[in-house]
Amino acid sequence: MSEIKVLKRITINLLKALQESQDIRLVPYYAEYFVAWALSVNGSKFGYNVKVLGKRRGPDLVIRNASRNICKTIEVKTGHTDRPGFACTASFRNGKSIEKKQFDSCVFLVFENLEPKECFLFTLDELKEVAEKKRPYPITIWDPCALFWYGDILDYNKAFPNVEDRLSIEIRLHEHPEDFKNRWDKIFL
Repeated sequence: MSEIKVLKRITINLLKALQESQDIRLVPYYAEYFVAWALSVNGSKFGYNVKVLGKRRGPDLVIRNASRNICKTIEVKTGHTDRPGFACTASFRNGKSIEKKQFDSCVFLVFENLEPKECFLFTLDELKEVAEKKRPYPITIWDPCALFWYGDILDYNKAFPNVEDRLSIEIRLHEHPEDFKNRWDKIFL
């Protein structure tokens, strides 16, 4: 069975398990396989193979193109727009994975009702500010480095009334989401 078919089957089965159980802990696993499947479909055109690493720390996926001697790592992050009392964020904890360049690209999959709603792609360079500018009021004590998504710039500005607490990458994401939405090409550059 081809890599694409295997990833598709796993992704569909994880989605079924997620929907039936409503267990939010399955979201990151589903997201990794969803992204791996999407990358395998898009990447196969360019000779890339995708591998899910299945580790708790470090990058989640590796894509390789042996004939061009290319190996890239991808971090997969998830956020939820429908969890009362929680912001929709991609958390990078203390920012070390960005500072140490542990991945090349990041896919931020935004969920609503336990299904993917938005898919944003970032290069490592685009995320540097997230690690450099730690938030004065972290999500938790351990997560001062996060990328926030509110759906539109007005809600974002309301959430961050102090202009100094805003990140330029978040402003760009909210003002020009098309620069990030489904931009799979960023990974294959």
